[in-house]
Amino acid sequence: MPALRDRLQRIFTVEPVVFFFMTGTFILTPASQQLVIVKVCVELYGNASLCSDPQRSDAYAEIQRGASHILLAYAGTLSLVSIPPAILLGSWSDRAGRKLGMALPSLLSLVTGGVLIAMVLVKDASPYWVVAAALATGVSGGYVSVFLSCFSYVADVTDAGSRTLRMALVEAMVFLGGMVGFLLGGALLQQRSGFLAAFGAYCACHVLSLLYVLLWLRSPAPAGRPGPDAGPGGEEGPGGGGVPSGLPLLRYARLSFRAVLRKRPDQERLKLHFLILCTFLNNVIAVGDQCILLLFLTYKPREFTTALYGVFNSTRMLLLGLIVSLMGLFPLLMRCVGEMTLAKMSAFSRGVSYILLAFSTNTWMVFLVALVGAPAGITQAVIRSLSSAIVEPDEQGAMFSFMASMEALCILVAASIFNGIYPLTLESFPGLVFILMAGFSFIILIFMQWISEMPTTHPRLLIQD
Repeated sequence: MPALRDRLQRIFTVEPVVFFFMTGTFILTPASQQLVIVKVCVELYGNASLCSDPQRSDAYAEIQRGASHILLAYAGTLSLVSIPPAILLGSWSDRAGRKLGMALPSLLSLVTGGVLIAMVLVKDASPYWVVAAALATGVSGGYVSVFLSCFSYVADVTDAGSRTLRMALVEAMVFLGGMVGFLLGGALLQQRSGFLAAFGAYCACHVLSLLYVLLWLRSPAPAGRPGPDAGPGGEEGPGGGGVPSGLPLLRYARLSFRAVLRKRPDQERLKLHFLILCTFLNNVIAVGDQCILLLFLTYKPREFTTALYGVFNSTRMLLLGLIVSLMGLFPLLMRCVGEMTLAKMSAFSRGVSYILLAFSTNTWMVFLVALVGAPAGITQAVIRSLSSAIVEPDEQGAMFSFMASMEALCILVAASIFNGIYPLTLESFPGLVFILMAGFSFIILIFMQWISEMPTTHPRLLIQD
């Protein structure tokens, strides 16, 4: 029995953590946005019957403008508060283990759920209470802490031959969690209990994630124990692995920057910087998508219901997850054309899908976007794998920590850009924000082409027969 448990723990590592966390996140996203819309409507008009279905109101454009500004404040708070823990956690986890970065965000997400449930129960609660909910999640680093911990964990327990596929599998859990989250969230919001049911399901996902981390997941040995190059007291020697116990917090931050900025052979440092820039742009697109998509699809002439929005996003996430890792497509394509070619094809398809979305006017055009953009998740899986191959084993957490802090900054940048532009173009061309996202996708394509032409000093990530 212990042998069976040990074998299963090697097979099922951090994938359920990402699945539960992202399922909860994607339940929360449309539910919190809808709650803000309703609360803004109540604050502006005080009409309960009107605000029970604000989409049918003639004043819906004004309601959307007000909601867009509050969602910008929500995203800005979440971003700014998430950056310091994301910077510190990675280097710390290189020495002390990865599990805290997975458990703490779920624990504080339960506080966020409590704040949102209180907003539902208190009928005249201000919509700005969502900012307090963002503060509770952001203190832990939120999803960026989960990502840096999980991808660092995968880098710890895999070799170069299997790393890309294992990271692709973890990346696929984001999309499968999105599929379940959007479908479940859309269905729950149609129930009489509506918001209470959705936020209750959100809390349940984080309870399951917390229990899995505490009761099942085992910790790999920390990568950064003092080695033969460590100086007196465990200080870093020339090789730079060890750190003393009781390391000051600011030094953890310094180690994260050091992992990214230190000199490396040939053009490896420049390559890492380009990969981090691609991650930044990828996440600006992803956050902007989630900030605007519900507002865009529920606005005329598309006029999606919450349930149809959930079905669309579930379909989209299912296709993303299937292409990234399931059904053998990704491993098969890796053997045939290589990971960099796949990454470039993925960036191109994503750009095309956003152009189509910008000009969509009816339901079938919107659902075609999900099909065209199905390969879009491959790029980030390849980026994470290539980045982890460049840095040393005791720098994995530090590197992913820096990358995660960039992802946290993306929340503020994306919300500022897209939530700022969308209300201004609402009456003329609301799809302009998606044209910008397409432009960012094509910039990623250019950078990936540049990276593919750089000389290789590390062994590339090959599929082993």
